[in-house]
Amino acid sequence: MNELMDKLSQKMLPFAEALSKNRYLGAIRDAFVTIMPIIIGCSLCTLLNCVFLGKGNYFDQWFGFQGNEIVSMLGSIGSAGMNIMTLLVVFLIARNLSRSYELDADTISVTAVVAFLTITVFGSDAKAGEYIRTYYLGAAGLFTGFIASILTVEIMRKLMSIKALVIKMPDSVPTGIARSFNGMIPVILTMFIFGLVRLLTNALGYPLNDLIFNFLQQPLAAIVTSPIGLVVIYIFYMLLWGFGIHSAYIIGQPILEPIYLANLTANVALISKHAAATNVLTKPFTDSFMFMGGAGNMIALVLAILIVSKRKDYRQIAKLGFVPSLFNISEPIMFGLPVVMNPILIIPMVLVTLVGLGIGYIATITGFMGYTYVMTPWTTPPLIGAFLSTGGSIGALITAAVVLVLSVLIYMPFVKAMDKAEEKLEEEA
Repeated sequence: MNELMDKLSQKMLPFAEALSKNRYLGAIRDAFVTIMPIIIGCSLCTLLNCVFLGKGNYFDQWFGFQGNEIVSMLGSIGSAGMNIMTLLVVFLIARNLSRSYELDADTISVTAVVAFLTITVFGSDAKAGEYIRTYYLGAAGLFTGFIASILTVEIMRKLMSIKALVIKMPDSVPTGIARSFNGMIPVILTMFIFGLVRLLTNALGYPLNDLIFNFLQQPLAAIVTSPIGLVVIYIFYMLLWGFGIHSAYIIGQPILEPIYLANLTANVALISKHAAATNVLTKPFTDSFMFMGGAGNMIALVLAILIVSKRKDYRQIAKLGFVPSLFNISEPIMFGLPVVMNPILIIPMVLVTLVGLGIGYIATITGFMGYTYVMTPWTTPPLIGAFLSTGGSIGALITAAVVLVLSVLIYMPFVKAMDKAEEKLEEEA
């Protein structure tokens, strides 16, 4: 087993290291970390409107109070955040990437927003005038936003390296003014380049947003959220954790979360219209059924140790890690037990993740539990997170409890095996 672990680590670690150092993925990851409080706040507004306030919801049933004005206000907050998500992400990715190159982040970030809007579909109305559909500024435009922001930075980086294109101002000119003149020609050329792209796509009769959404974003999302894709991804995801690599940092946040966030946004839009949600895989789904107590449903390992382990050191570590695991913080157990580089525990860690995925998926599509549409904070305790993220679905609470019990049962024989392995080592010593 140790030889297999060594071979796997030799194959996987260089790839994982390359992902972790990729500046593009890092810029995307940090952008989503920045907007996460806004997404959680908007999701809270949706929860209040769809569960407590409005006609036929809990407050109306209990107190005869619909609170339509409050519903309108909360709806405005939700729309303000969720419906312009891509615009925020474009600015932040360009800023983060520019800083990694030590370029003028302010100038490049605002240029990226203009570049993205240049290739975005505009509409017109006799009364309203020119307008942009928020459809293209929300989750549907995410991949277009990724491409526009990254290309803007790379184009401007290249143009600004050409000395003939940089306007030099005398030292007496204030720094802020001089900086705006320095990048003037690269900014204008970059806007023209994106304008030419718009001209080309208009000639073809297909907006670039639609081309990217239909031929890149949707197919990629379909692959990632397909049964085979999910199994492969999460086996790899948990194996990386087993080697001590923070999978969420290099795979979850920059690669998976944009897709899951688009799914969540689509669910929010449907639920807000009192229609049925359609996307199972969202971040609160994975947090509620696959990462209870942290990666690999780590709270289940804590409980399994407390139930069956006879070793005082293991039980002491489990007691110390119990409270953090209630808030989905797994590091005390992951590195203290340790789980990393532990061939006995890596197997059940992968198994419980796939079991949670499978049971949660089946429970959702069969209607036993509701779809997740509320972005709960990742520190929300197990079971409670499932209940809240589905808008108060009792079925979700029961499903999460079943997953937790099964996860404990899966871990138990491996904990016993770990006890015996340690006893054998002590006897040999």
